[in-house]
Amino acid sequence: MRVLSPAKVNLGLWLLGRRADGYHEIFTIYQAVSLFDEIFIKEGPLKVETSSLIPQEKNLVYKALRLMEKYLGRDIDFSIYIKKNIPEGAGLGGGSSNCATVLKVVNQLLGEPLSVEDLENIAKEVSSDAVFFLYGGTAVGRGRGDVVEPIKHLDLKITLVYPNVVASTRRVYSAVRDASLTDKIEDDKIISCLLEGKFEVLENTLGQVAMELFPEIKEAYRFLEYLGYRPVVSGSGSCVFYIGEASEQVKKGAALRGWRLYEVKSYNGV
Repeated sequence: MRVLSPAKVNLGLWLLGRRADGYHEIFTIYQAVSLFDEIFIKEGPLKVETSSLIPQEKNLVYKALRLMEKYLGRDIDFSIYIKKNIPEGAGLGGGSSNCATVLKVVNQLLGEPLSVEDLENIAKEVSSDAVFFLYGGTAVGRGRGDVVEPIKHLDLKITLVYPNVVASTRRVYSAVRDASLTDKIEDDKIISCLLEGKFEVLENTLGQVAMELFPEIKEAYRFLEYLGYRPVVSGSGSCVFYIGEASEQVKKGAALRGWRLYEVKSYNGV
């Protein structure tokens, strides 16, 4: 069978502090978008391959399925092939989405022996973002981003610019200093403004760190800002986006610089 695995953007992301486990406490708003990897699943010995040639042992899907086997107490006999369309190292959650999508589908194919809570526990052990993709649509993320609360779906047109650089999430988070932390956040106000279409409240404090590490991200951000848009870095980068359609200026500017441009919509699983 063939299934689609959507990308996401972080409409907003705020760093709240460092946790005892070494991760950062965050508040974020996730939005699934209409940019998809394609996943093909068939019966056979457990195997996970991708078009980008990610080694199986490093693939989040493979790690999640091996954990799933422990929960089930049995082997999983499915062969997985992932055609990658979502750029890697872009802050779009492609690997996390693949992980959650395969967990859901395999669980369905096996007659749903695992609960949603079981799937969440497996997903969060592999990737903080993966829990969101069990739900999709629009959602708030707290904790490491793995405490997910779906909210009213948004209907958005979004322009993504990928400046052809792979941003390491680990490297970006390791560069976070106290100055990047937000002491107090009015999360209810941010959510209300977002649902009312007041997008000026959105920002990504982690993205500011990413721009200092990767000049390509800063260039894309400044380019969109110069044209009058309100850009936001997704996740830890490197993708920069704004809410709205792509103008001819943006298209020509991206093409001139060799950046990839994606015109997407919010994806609510319909």
